[in-house]
Amino acid sequence: MSFTEGKIPVAVQGTRGAYSQLAAEKMFPDGSFLYFKNFGAVISAVDQKLCRFGVLPLENNTYGSVRAVYRLLQTREVSIAYAMRLKIDHVLLAKEGTALQDIRRVISHEQALGQCETFLHSLGDKVSIDACLNTAVAARMTAESDDPALAAVSSPECAEIYGLKVLKRHIADNNSNFTRFICISGKEESGIPGKSEKPNRLSLILTIPHRPGMLSGILDLFAEKNINLLKIESVPIPGKDFEFMFFIDIEETENPETTRKILTELEEICPVVRCLGSYYEEY
Repeated sequence: MSFTEGKIPVAVQGTRGAYSQLAAEKMFPDGSFLYFKNFGAVISAVDQKLCRFGVLPLENNTYGSVRAVYRLLQTREVSIAYAMRLKIDHVLLAKEGTALQDIRRVISHEQALGQCETFLHSLGDKVSIDACLNTAVAARMTAESDDPALAAVSSPECAEIYGLKVLKRHIADNNSNFTRFICISGKEESGIPGKSEKPNRLSLILTIPHRPGMLSGILDLFAEKNINLLKIESVPIPGKDFEFMFFIDIEETENPETTRKILTELEEICPVVRCLGSYYEEY
């Protein structure tokens, strides 16, 4: 395994042209990118010091959270060091000579397919919709396939990279389609090179005792300290019927002591408190 000398090694899921790569290039203009098959491999690369940083999608404003990433972050010794929002512009790609009416199968990552449901539904019942590992992987598979009826939902950049034709532009349901990408690092890192802004966001995973009023009490803790709640989302806990964990993001306070106090109080109440990171998010 080798990296370009003098460049920061960054782990990215997928292959060339993936949206994660586009986000990584904005975070690390001088980065050296190594591609991994799945999210878990990206986190392992950072956890095992194969790469200094990793870039992962965390949430889309149309299709919601990437829960697989949240699940992985619970159990690995990595932290969120930085975050940014990337405008996502999905297009439909196919081989030269293929027309829109020729398409019988469309492939892409499940998040991308979910973000383009209206357009994909308009293609009709004769077109099958199948998930694959990544939007860029979908483009590569389409380019390498002998099937002229295959198309991919991907980025415009992938058309040039893989020699494909854009059959349809701007196919997402929401014209204002953004994905939050996070940069993960080892615990010893604080932020990322070239970015000196103070943290403005804190991400947590909590489990809350299954008793009346417990969630309300947790929210009151934030209100009492005048902490702005940016996100709260409940998700089922695997193996426990109708019990939930919570993804919570709060606005980071000016006083680190306030943050320490709120975490201490949460730990006294909640069976699980996992701090995913205190970091700067670029809006």
